[in-house]
Amino acid sequence: MDSTQQEGNFEENERIIELQDLIEKNIQIEQKIETCSFGESISAIQDILSKANDIVQGYEERRTNSTELVLDTELLRRNHEVVGKAIQYNTNFTDRMFCTAINNLVFQDNAENWDALCSLACQHGTPFFASASMLPFIDVKPKEHVPKQRTARKSTKNVEEKRPKQSDKLERKGEGSTAVNHVMRQIKSIYRAGNNQPIPYFKLICNPHNFMDTVQNALIISFLVKENLISIEDGTDGLPHVTVNTLQHSTSTDDSNQAICRLDVELCEKYAKHYNITEPMLKRADLDEN
Repeated sequence: MDSTQQEGNFEENERIIELQDLIEKNIQIEQKIETCSFGESISAIQDILSKANDIVQGYEERRTNSTELVLDTELLRRNHEVVGKAIQYNTNFTDRMFCTAINNLVFQDNAENWDALCSLACQHGTPFFASASMLPFIDVKPKEHVPKQRTARKSTKNVEEKRPKQSDKLERKGEGSTAVNHVMRQIKSIYRAGNNQPIPYFKLICNPHNFMDTVQNALIISFLVKENLISIEDGTDGLPHVTVNTLQHSTSTDDSNQAICRLDVELCEKYAKHYNITEPMLKRADLDEN
């Protein structure tokens, strides 16, 4: 912050303190209205107005501090109220007399002419320009706020999941679908060769020479299970076995199943030794080898 800005902030703070002192003097004058004469009260208010003018003199074009502007407006309002109370307590001039004078000036010959009052007031008034920060002190009717109507939320119905008899993904051309079809054909061939007996899951997927092939086999098997082409169930030995689903079996099964196991190199070596696997049961397709 440069020295010019620091000096400006200091001057603003000084003006704020001086305006606060004038408001305190205004409060003291208001408290003594009933005991002081009309002339004493008006003279005291005139002294406050003179000091307030001195405070703002030379700063009319300044970027007004909001606190300073509020205090200046509050002092002006209080001075107006004190003058009104002084007139009420020390003269015979009443509100009824004031209204009667306005009626006599505005309503003449059964015609309403407010321009007569405005032309009289403009001779003794001066224009006052205020920034947007003074809007809260202006007596205006607030803008009516119309709340926005919320759009009704559409209710969604739970739709029963229906599985296709065969996924269209199996009919698509490409490396992925070719690998799935190739594995499915091998599983059917192994299943028929074994007299339609369940195939041990780990014996089917394990490749003792390539762990990544084992992972890919497990992924393809999970896809075939999801498509309800094969199923995995516990065998008599307590280990998972793979069964090829017939058309009747696949259409009557609506519930989805999920099997989770930890697959790593150690587990693969364990079951390769358990089933005495020397060569993988599932062979890679020619496309995969290329």
